[in-house]
Amino acid sequence: IIILIFLTSIICSEVLSCDQPPFIELCNLIIGHEFESHESGIKAINETREALERFLAMPHTMFDVQAKTSLIDCLELYGDVINHLNLSKRHTNVADVKRWLKTTIVNHQTCLNGFKYSNFSKLFKNMLVEHKVPASNSPTIHNHVFIRLSKGEAIQANFVVAQDGSGGFSTITNAIEAAENQRIGTDRVVIYVKKGIYKENIIIKKSMTNLLLYGDGIDATVITNDRNIYDGVLTSNTATVQVWGHGFIAIGITFENTAGPEKQQAIALLSASDLSIFYKCSFKGYQDTLCILENRQFYRECDIYGTVDFIFGDASAVLQNCNIYVRTPLQGQQNTITAQGRYHSSSNTGFVIENSRVSPAPDSNLADGLVMTYLGRPWRDYSRVVYVKCDFDNVINPAGWLPFQGDSAFNKVYYAEYMNTGQSADTSGRITWPGYHVLTTDEEAEQFSVRIFLTGESWIPKSGVPFS
Repeated sequence: IIILIFLTSIICSEVLSCDQPPFIELCNLIIGHEFESHESGIKAINETREALERFLAMPHTMFDVQAKTSLIDCLELYGDVINHLNLSKRHTNVADVKRWLKTTIVNHQTCLNGFKYSNFSKLFKNMLVEHKVPASNSPTIHNHVFIRLSKGEAIQANFVVAQDGSGGFSTITNAIEAAENQRIGTDRVVIYVKKGIYKENIIIKKSMTNLLLYGDGIDATVITNDRNIYDGVLTSNTATVQVWGHGFIAIGITFENTAGPEKQQAIALLSASDLSIFYKCSFKGYQDTLCILENRQFYRECDIYGTVDFIFGDASAVLQNCNIYVRTPLQGQQNTITAQGRYHSSSNTGFVIENSRVSPAPDSNLADGLVMTYLGRPWRDYSRVVYVKCDFDNVINPAGWLPFQGDSAFNKVYYAEYMNTGQSADTSGRITWPGYHVLTTDEEAEQFSVRIFLTGESWIPKSGVPFS
């Protein structure tokens, strides 16, 4: 409740009106009593710290294996919560504060999800501070540290990884650790990963900001592993690569999870990095391939392979000029490309897939029409996904979109299509939910552009990665 008050006080001080949702009653209360957002921010931070202290004081012998595994993740996530609350209380820009607070919601829910099936679930939920609203930590991107890719210049690497001994490191993990230990200031660190198959589980910590990881191209530089939820690993920890540090850029790398469809959720890449860019990369998996967890993210000219919910999370993300390859799922399963997890209608998150192609993966047998593929389903009730000027091969079910569980989201989702082409782009047979829209003008579609949806003109040009 303290964080709700913190957010509402910021919103109300901006608009000086309480006739718009969310949290109308709280807004009236705060304006009427001249509640100070700075004061409420301090309270939110103190409450969160107290919750952590109570949590750490509990006897861990009461936890089952699942709970003990989740505990480690939650400590990391709630450290991030405190960091974002501290940022929020120091800044006056409403949009940035909303984004920072939004991340606390995602971290909170991610933590809770880990305890969903453990014996500690109810006890843990009672101890957490309830969060509501948006996030993002905005690092400075230093364009003098690496070249503008669109000009075709060579990239100067600070560290080189090679399996044949021609670099300073044989593993990517060791190179990242060295970069973090040796860096001075916050200038961008560049790690070049030569051609090879690197079987690693990599975690790029939140302290490792402004990292550029580039390889020799898709299927040349490959980071791979096979962790999966079926074998008892927490979903977030199945990721072959986790990126928490903001300002991350990856170029010319394949991120892969080879667990296969029978192992259920198995993430190739999980990114929570704000102002992150993935350029000419590939993401290969089956269920839950690409977790675009939170913050602002841009994907350009990437290949994404999967079956069930294989692009999921609650970030503000644009995937532009990408190839989406649908694979063969388990018998009886249906494919869903997206599972976006927006929590509230006021949240500024969502997925925009623009000028991209959806087609069967070369190794699939989807051409016979026996497997149904859908553009997405609502992971959370306010899920938002927009396809703009994409090409749909003959793989999409005429209904287009699929319910997740029940019909509670039909009025709340925002699903839209605009000027798509291809064999399954006809919208006449699409679902008739109130939350489904066929956009008809450039003006409607423009709100989902890189420029507006990601405020991309303020940070993407510094990288040299092209966008439109």
